[in-house]
Amino acid sequence: MSEPNPDEIRAFLMAHPDFVREDAELLAVLARTGGEAGVIDLGSAARDKLLEEVRQLKALNTGIVETARANLATQSQIHMAVLALLEVDSLAGLDRKISSRLTGTLGVDVCRILIEGHAPLRQSESILGASEGFVSEVLGDKVERLGPVDPDRAHALYGQQGARVKSEAIVRLDFGGHDGLMALAARDAQFFQSGQGTELLNFLARAIERMIVQWLHTS
Repeated sequence: MSEPNPDEIRAFLMAHPDFVREDAELLAVLARTGGEAGVIDLGSAARDKLLEEVRQLKALNTGIVETARANLATQSQIHMAVLALLEVDSLAGLDRKISSRLTGTLGVDVCRILIEGHAPLRQSESILGASEGFVSEVLGDKVERLGPVDPDRAHALYGQQGARVKSEAIVRLDFGGHDGLMALAARDAQFFQSGQGTELLNFLARAIERMIVQWLHTS
């Protein structure tokens, strides 16, 4: 039987310090001889690994806390926006609130509500009509989409501001027989990204949808 290769043993123990840490007798012997020249300090290696794991856990915990704070801030913004919209008493008033208060509260540059086959207001900034089939052209069979602005659809969705916005969040709406969508866009290319949570965004969309429906067929 060949003698074990010291380099291979060292590589194995450096990669698996728990092998030493879990053997109390071996760890005790190494701790006593760790100061001798030429002896590998495996106890120190195990401690270093533990310290690194602690640092990683602390970093993970910090990330979770920051994400939770960001989610709470977003939740607060959405709730404030919906409460502000509930103050209006007409579709024209809702249109003004969406174009001013809503965009300011959410920190976006533009918000558009598009309704297929129906332009309920003669003059409006945010609640607009769209051609039949437009929603399917934008979303396909999806309920929502977040990410970079589609340059081919930017002008149709956002008008003159379409050339300036870089990221968008689009949610499909249903106005009692009329398909529609809510589109939010920002100049910040990272503001909306694929994979972001959409629960609060959908809550806002459903709230706006219900507010518009109550006036839609009387406009």
